[in-house]
Amino acid sequence: MPSAKQPAARSDKAIAAPLTDKRGGLVPSALPLLDEREVLLMRLLGRLDLLTLTQIQQAVYPTYTVRGVQKRLHYLLDDDLIWRVQTRLVAANHAAEYAKVRKQGAFAYGLSDQGKELLNTLEVEHDPLGFARLVSRDPKGRKPDLRTLSHDLQVSWWCLNVILDAAENRYCRKIYVQTEFYPEKSQRIDALIILRLSPDHPRAAEDVGPIPFFDGTAIQPGEIDVRLALEVDKGTEELKVLLEKSGKYRDLHKVGIYTATLGGPVLPVFLVQTARRAAQIAREFQDIWPTGWGVVGTPMSVNSVRDGVLWGTYKTLTNAAPYDLLTHMIVERQGRVQYFPTLSREEWRNGIVSRDRMQRSPVQETARKAGQARAARAQARQVRQQE
Repeated sequence: MPSAKQPAARSDKAIAAPLTDKRGGLVPSALPLLDEREVLLMRLLGRLDLLTLTQIQQAVYPTYTVRGVQKRLHYLLDDDLIWRVQTRLVAANHAAEYAKVRKQGAFAYGLSDQGKELLNTLEVEHDPLGFARLVSRDPKGRKPDLRTLSHDLQVSWWCLNVILDAAENRYCRKIYVQTEFYPEKSQRIDALIILRLSPDHPRAAEDVGPIPFFDGTAIQPGEIDVRLALEVDKGTEELKVLLEKSGKYRDLHKVGIYTATLGGPVLPVFLVQTARRAAQIAREFQDIWPTGWGVVGTPMSVNSVRDGVLWGTYKTLTNAAPYDLLTHMIVERQGRVQYFPTLSREEWRNGIVSRDRMQRSPVQETARKAGQARAARAQARQVRQQE
C-alpha cells in the first residue's frame, strides 16, 4: 500500500509545476519528503535539543491527535532525521513524592546529524552562526541518560514557552534561542534567548504567523534586544558550582565579551527547584557580585498560567525585588548597566494576536470530507440492504 503521507498544502505560496524531462517523465527527488511543519520541527529540535511529544503537538501540530503526531514523527525517525529516547516525566510539584505519584512514560525527541545536514541542504537557516550552533546527535550513538534528561527537559520547557508566547505577539519581531550556548570557550550557558522587540512600531496583525527566527538581519532603529541567559539548577550541584557560574558572568561582562558577541549585556536567569535553594543562591551571589544583576525563580513562581513564563514572578539576586524580564539593559561607558522598561504587562496582552490553532489544515479538511462521504455511502448501502 502506498504511503498516505503528503506534503502540507501551502496557501500563501505558489507551488511550482513538477519538473519533467524531455519525454514528459517526472524527475524524482532524492530528498526526503518533508512538509513545512516537519522542517519547523527539525529547526526547533536543533535549538532546544529535546522536546516531548506533548510539546511537539503544542508547537507544531496543534490540530493533530496524539496518534497523528506519533505517525508524523515515525516518518522522520525512519529517515534518521530525528532520534528519540525514553524518559519518565514527573510534574515539578511532585518531585519530592516521586514514589507516590503516577509517572508518565514518554519519549523525548532530538535532531540527528543527518537532519541538521538536511537543513543545511534546504537552506532554511539564513543566519550562518545560528546554523552552526544547532544541537544534533548521531541517532545510532549514545543517548542522553536520565541524570541529564530532567534538566534538559526543564530547559526546553521554559524556552518553548518563551518562543510560543513571543511569536504570537505583535511587539516581538525576531526570536533567537539556542541551548548549550557558548559566548566564548570558557562558558556554557544552558540556553540563550534574545527577543527583538519593537515597542513603538509593532507588527501588523496579519504579519503574525510562523515563528520569526533570527535570520541575520541587523537590528533596526527603534528595535530593542532583550538577552536572557537561562541557567537551570537541578538542586544537586554544590553551591560553589553556581557561584562559579555567577563569577563567570561578572568576569565576561567586565571584559566586554557579551557586548562584542551579542551586542549588549545578558540577564542571568536562574531557574531553581525550591524557594529555599533560591534564597541560598541569592545570599552567595550578593557576596561574589554585589553590584551585579541576575534574577531567580522556581518552576512554580515563573509559571504564570495566564501570561506565561515571560511574566512570571522573578526576583533579583541582589535585593529580592520583583523584576520584569522584558527590561532593556544598556551598558554605560563606565561599565555600569542602566535599566529601562520596554512594555507593561497590559501592553503585552494587547499585542497578542489570537490564532485559531485548532483550525484544520487543507489536507486534514480534505480527509475529513472524504471520511464523511465514505460514511454516507456506507449508510446508504445499509439502507438499501434493509429494504
